[in-house]
Amino acid sequence: MSLAFSPTVRTGTQLPPSRWSHAAPRETSLPHGPQLPADLAFLSPLGLRAALLQKVVAEAKKQGVAAHEVLLANEIVSPDDYYACLAQALGVGFSRNPAALGAATVDPSALRTGIGHCAASGTLVMAPQGPGLTGLLDLYRKTGVVPGKRIVITAPGRFAQWMRASSQDMTADQASHALGRADASLTAERVPSRRARILMGLTLTATVAASMAGGLGWLLVSSLLCILMCGAILTRLLATLGDHRQCAQDGAPDLLDHELPRYTILVPLHKEAAVVGSLLDALERIDYPRAKLDIKLLIEADDHETFDAIKRLAPGPAYDLVIAPPGHPRTKPRALNIGLACARGELLTVYDAEDDPDPMQLRRAAAAFAQAPQSLACLQCPLAIDNARDSWLAGLFALDYASLFEVLDPGLARLRLPIPLGGTSNHFRIDALLRLRGWDAWNVTEDADMGVRLARMGYGVATLDAPTWEEAPAKLPAWLAQRRRWMKGWMQTLIVHLRQPRRLLRELGFARAAALVAMLAGGVLGPLLGPLYVALFICDGVWGSLFAPVTWPQTIASALWCMIALLGALAMIAPMVIGARRRKLTSLLTLLPLLPAYNALLGLAAAMALIELFRRPHYWAKTTHGLARSSLRKGR
Repeated sequence: MSLAFSPTVRTGTQLPPSRWSHAAPRETSLPHGPQLPADLAFLSPLGLRAALLQKVVAEAKKQGVAAHEVLLANEIVSPDDYYACLAQALGVGFSRNPAALGAATVDPSALRTGIGHCAASGTLVMAPQGPGLTGLLDLYRKTGVVPGKRIVITAPGRFAQWMRASSQDMTADQASHALGRADASLTAERVPSRRARILMGLTLTATVAASMAGGLGWLLVSSLLCILMCGAILTRLLATLGDHRQCAQDGAPDLLDHELPRYTILVPLHKEAAVVGSLLDALERIDYPRAKLDIKLLIEADDHETFDAIKRLAPGPAYDLVIAPPGHPRTKPRALNIGLACARGELLTVYDAEDDPDPMQLRRAAAAFAQAPQSLACLQCPLAIDNARDSWLAGLFALDYASLFEVLDPGLARLRLPIPLGGTSNHFRIDALLRLRGWDAWNVTEDADMGVRLARMGYGVATLDAPTWEEAPAKLPAWLAQRRRWMKGWMQTLIVHLRQPRRLLRELGFARAAALVAMLAGGVLGPLLGPLYVALFICDGVWGSLFAPVTWPQTIASALWCMIALLGALAMIAPMVIGARRRKLTSLLTLLPLLPAYNALLGLAAAMALIELFRRPHYWAKTTHGLARSSLRKGR
């Protein structure tokens, strides 16, 4: 391989700010000073200023990373130029197109190690980073040789493209089936199964028959449903009472830059060209050492619009554009598994395309993990709706989020009960994710399922008071599509984790398993049966014996129905009011009289989800972003 390149460098003595859209830097040819670390000492062909290199060394020491990581993260030189100089210093070849050597030998660890092998040409292709690069240089300094028959150096981004192109089939297979192979009972790939369909059909038939027959059969069915709903209501009330706003980072000392771990950010994107610019702006506002960020933008192979939008904006070296190979199912968790396979961080978080996280969120999460035991595997940040004034649906959506993330999740965490996670802004220890085999690619609410599996594996989840702002669907079709997907995913999650009830009890204990089943079943049956319950309650109250029972079965049924009505309203409204006060959304409480209409629409979404569970169980209803007309943060 020949070494031929045109160096692209920066000449100032101040480190330039990292940014995702930049002009071409000027070229120069100036000498640099001595006593540089090994990973900078060979850059004389680029003619960098000595003062600038000393700034890089000082910043690297401050961040606790290798000097070349700061150099590349701040775009002082291009990766191609840097690795071409490295190849020249080692006396080996350099390639801008490793694919020309032939396909890589499939190795799941190659993207982490930066070392790949091409069997066809007998070439070892290397793109070392961080400690791997400094270790290679130390070995070369001591021995004067680089081990291996034929070695070619390439830039990490080009190495990643080569490896991914060579291992598409394996990547697609692992992303979809790794969890199922490890434990088939924990995946929704075959949900609902033939057995589940029969059981659901028999249950529905028995319920209808008992309802029509009346008497003792109706009493039994209504009592069982009432007990189940009472369990869900009690869990919500306990979570509301158990919430004392104690978050994971309370009392956690701030970490210095060199103490911070490497952080991977996964951003799954599909048909998101309209919001890519605002997304990158939000990611650039994150206060974290750039050399320690590993940002994976995950897109589908046929999503050319999003691909072109990202390429036009030219994000910097911290951003890795990962193209998911074709495969089934086309879901967000499958894309997340593809990103997890090449993640370089110790901690990991997930953001959606429309997210705008608190700039300090990663620092606070790292500080909280640092003081917590290893059993704490996940931190959930609150999600807040920015466009709450777009419509009454968006307003009640914002109140719903406020009740969940400001009240219920902190309360569940304090009570050490399982938490169905939100779909974004959850921060993980990567080793825990790998132990769980990542997300279930077949579950359309992978977040809720992940929360349950974390609890079953003995991991803890806590909350972190560093919000992420999101956009809510403001129009009915988009709102129904999103809610339909959520309801279907909760049904999938409930079926999956009730496959082996004795195992669930053994792993969670009776109280936690009962709370989990009550939450999941209540979250499905509440919307599904809620409108029918209200209609029957009104009819029985006006024309029946609800308030004047005669027999003892009527007395028991009346007591249960009235208890559900009173406590159910309290369990729904109290968290909303408390959450609205904390999120400063009290002006939206005027929308509470519209809750019956909102709940009726939830019932419609639940019914549509039940039908879709049988017809298209793994279909992912896409939410379109970038349509917001108002902003609470910007006062418009």
